[in-house]
Amino acid sequence: MERRRVLTLCGTVTTGLFAGCSGGGGGGSNPTETETETATPTATATPTETATATPTETATATPTETPGPGGPTHELDETFTVGSGDDALGYRIIDFYRTDYIGNSVNRETANGTFLLVIMELSNPQDAAVSFPRNNVAVVGGQTRRYLDQSGTRRLSDDDRLDAPALGSSTVPTGESQAGVVPFDIPAEGSYRLEISPLESGETHYVSVGTLSEIQTLEGSIVE
Repeated sequence: MERRRVLTLCGTVTTGLFAGCSGGGGGGSNPTETETETATPTATATPTETATATPTETATATPTETPGPGGPTHELDETFTVGSGDDALGYRIIDFYRTDYIGNSVNRETANGTFLLVIMELSNPQDAAVSFPRNNVAVVGGQTRRYLDQSGTRRLSDDDRLDAPALGSSTVPTGESQAGVVPFDIPAEGSYRLEISPLESGETHYVSVGTLSEIQTLEGSIVE
C-alpha cells in the first residue's frame, strides 16, 4: 500500500497539492497533506589515487676482456707476452694473407688446402738467442691443428711477392725483435684462430683468424 494519500479535490485527483475550490457546502474537513518520502543522498565514492611505479634503473654491465678457449684473445697489431721470466717471449701478429702456393714458376710449393701466411713479430727478452718456437705456435679450428709448414717455409725466399724473411727459420738475438712470415697449410673451409702456448708454464694466448674467405689473397709485395 502506497504511503501517499490521494485526495479528490474539486473533481480533480491531486496528489499532495492543494488548489483553491469554490462552492459547495459548508466547511468540510481540511484535507491532510500527503507525506513525501525524502530520498537519502547516496555517498559518492572518493576515487583512490593510483600509485605510479618508479622505473628501476638498469645497471650497465662493465665490458671485460673476451677470453679464448683457455686464455686471452688479442687483436691484430697488439703486442703481448707469452710465458714469464726466463721463458717469456713477446709477440705481435701483424696481418694474415692466403695463397694456393709459395715460390715461383720453377721452385713452387702448392698447398694441400690453402696456405695461411701469418705476418708476425717475435721479441726476445731472454738472456740468450732464441729460435722460432715452431711447436708452440699453431692454427686451430674444429678438428684441425696445423703447425709451421716446413716445405712452404723453404720456398718463401723464392717468392717475389714476399719481401719479408721466413721467421720460422730465424734466430732472434737477446733483447731484439724480428718480423717475418710463418706459413700454415690448412683446409680451405673453416674458421680458425692462432694459438700460442708458453715454452714452459703459463696461459695460452689466441688471435682470431676467422674464415679463409675473409682473408686477403697474396697478390703483390708485402713489406713490414
